[in-house]
Amino acid sequence: MRLLFCVALLLAPASALLRQPALLRTAPAAAPLRAAAPQMILGSKTFRKAVLSVRRSSTIKGCSPGDGSVGGGSGVGGGNGAQMSAGGDDDESNPFASAWKKYNELLDEKPLLMKAFTSFLGFAIGDILAQIFIQKQDFDWYRLFRLASFGFLVHGTSSHWFYGMLDSAIPGKGAQPVFTKVFIDQVLWNPILGIMFFSYVACLEWKGLQYVIDKTRNELLRQVTGSWKVWPLAHAINFRFIPSSQRVLYINSIQIGYNCFLSLISNRDAEAA
Repeated sequence: MRLLFCVALLLAPASALLRQPALLRTAPAAAPLRAAAPQMILGSKTFRKAVLSVRRSSTIKGCSPGDGSVGGGSGVGGGNGAQMSAGGDDDESNPFASAWKKYNELLDEKPLLMKAFTSFLGFAIGDILAQIFIQKQDFDWYRLFRLASFGFLVHGTSSHWFYGMLDSAIPGKGAQPVFTKVFIDQVLWNPILGIMFFSYVACLEWKGLQYVIDKTRNELLRQVTGSWKVWPLAHAINFRFIPSSQRVLYINSIQIGYNCFLSLISNRDAEAA
């Protein structure tokens, strides 16, 4: 067998032995690599996609394009900040809104002082209106002091205590608690407040103790019955709708007109003299 194999190798043509190298030589050569031509990417879709991707990432991270990040002032997120800033500027530029906000802050921090100051303004404005527009006489500054100081020292502080106690003892805004509060206010508290008012004002007139007693006795009934024409309805609204912290402000807003009445009857003797 070995002899026959050797003879076959000797008799085989040379081309058969060289076929595989020929195939290797005739295999196509790989194409040479060419450098990609330069492209203008500023206006291409690829560039726009990259910019949008950066904008989205800036928005998610809370970056505002208006403060120097990608996209400039017209980028996403700049509008909301501008709107919030504009809203804050509107609140700060409105003097009434600013004053109301400050009043409520001070009312929470110093409720007794603020309610006393509120009553001071209510009684002062009531007396000023009575002297200027009703009586139209020479302005009496000491009379203004008597009524305004009563508002600050007595009315505001006692109202803070009374209405706070009343709301704690009789909670609720239904018909029954509102009616009960109005009844207690007009039948019990109203005469007590009237006695304090006439006694305080008469004492500051420096006419003696008997004058104080007579003044209080003569004017108390008129004050109580006059109150019943105004305050039952006003207090029904008060106890039904007004928050407890705002009661003194509400009362003094209505009481400006009622204080004109108090100013007139508390100074009738002075006018006759």
